Amino acid sequence: MTAAANDPSVQEYERRAEQYEHSPLLVLLRIARVVVWVIYALALVTGVLLTTAFVLHLAGANPQASFVEWVYRSTEHAMRPFRGIFPTRDVGGSSVLDLSYLVAAIVYFVIALLVDALHRWLTGRLHRQQWEAGRARAQADFAAQRSVERQHADEQSAHEAAAREHAAQQAAAQQYAIARAAAQEALAQQRPAVGAEGLEPPTSAL
Repeated sequence: MTAAANDPSVQEYERRAEQYEHSPLLVLLRIARVVVWVIYALALVTGVLLTTAFVLHLAGANPQASFVEWVYRSTEHAMRPFRGIFPTRDVGGSSVLDLSYLVAAIVYFVIALLVDALHRWLTGRLHRQQWEAGRARAQADFAAQRSVERQHADEQSAHEAAAREHAAQQAAAQQYAIARAAAQEALAQQRPAVGAEGLEPPTSAL
């Protein structure tokens, strides 16, 4: 594994993977997606409350009821930029037609749709960034694995070469031993013949 860590190609893949995984863009996308989602939720809830307030005004709901009072109080701040766009009209009894609530609700729903589109874009960009980081990490792991496999193959080849060299040395030693034994045997066979010729008695002269 140390050899894989020292491999320049593995180091390059590791550097790229670390760059993707710890990219500031990835952190910013995550934070921005959370912020945008909160804005989307607030705009959507505000649009629903404004629509409810419009219906309550039109239906002539009792403003002293707890729920009605809470809806009116919750939409008070959101309605400030829209008050006075249209005049309120009495439509009979305590019913009031206030189109300003309806316009405000439509505006907040449009804002929610735009923010939702932004949230979808950020989510897609974040997923693409995470996919690229995962791909870089997979490439780094694959390069490290290939480096380890190459190191193992090189070691195995070196062991096989050493084994072949050792076998060749043993074969050469065996051949040398056989040749030496044959030479010694031939020399041993020649010595008695020479000795026998030296012991023959000389012929007497007549």
